[in-house]
Amino acid sequence: MLYMDYHVHCQNSPDSSEPLEEICKGAIDAGIKEIMVTDHYEMFTDDFGRKAYQPEYLTQCLESVLQCREKFKDQLYVGFGTELGQIHLQPAAAAQVTKSFPFDFVIASFHKIDNLDLKGYDYHKTNCRILKERYLDGLLAIARTGDFDCMGHVDLIKRYAAGQGVSIRLEEDEEAVRELFRILVNRNKGIEINTSGLRQAVKEQFPSRTLLKWYREEGGTIVTVGSDAHCRQDVGKGIQEAEKLLQELGFPYISRFRERKLLQEKVMIR
Repeated sequence: MLYMDYHVHCQNSPDSSEPLEEICKGAIDAGIKEIMVTDHYEMFTDDFGRKAYQPEYLTQCLESVLQCREKFKDQLYVGFGTELGQIHLQPAAAAQVTKSFPFDFVIASFHKIDNLDLKGYDYHKTNCRILKERYLDGLLAIARTGDFDCMGHVDLIKRYAAGQGVSIRLEEDEEAVRELFRILVNRNKGIEINTSGLRQAVKEQFPSRTLLKWYREEGGTIVTVGSDAHCRQDVGKGIQEAEKLLQELGFPYISRFRERKLLQEKVMIR
């Protein structure tokens, strides 16, 4: 089993109540040796309010990581990361965040359209075709200009639609998705396999097997795996399934990061 989980959240993040110490203990229980703590930092459109997140929040996140890194140093590496949402909306502010803190790893994600979280839409009353087009446009904008290491849960929109019994699939937009992957490859950016979908109604990782195949065909090699755990018991969940999928698709290794640098030392896929 892979020993890394590159996407976890703790109580510093607004959507988790789990102390980071408990997240670390959950990682150790699951046989994980390396985690990236990637608490949310969301960007919004200018008319929403730039002060929703403040740098002091990341200072608190960093302090928690450093404390746990020392406490569990003989069992676990606790990496300092962040999950930046909608960085295309406030690129200068997002760039300032990444320059101001000693991150090991930065995930770029797309959670909100018109400042409304994707889980907040009524997919039975929404024009899903237009919403999907806007989602793809946002992913492309992030890929073209953002300062990040890997793009998170590429086809996340399918999760919330599936939870309402509606199907939204990026496989229907092959050329747009392939263009997204070509941009990422050309900029030396990666993607993550986010296993949280295996625990949700969609019953599938993000991105899907088909999208992962396209990424590989477009020359993609940089890939990390994360559980997107928000509680102790979910740390490491789905990692083994992701490893098997990567093996089947011909990915030779999983990437690792330190101080925003892609390490030469890689974890071979068995």
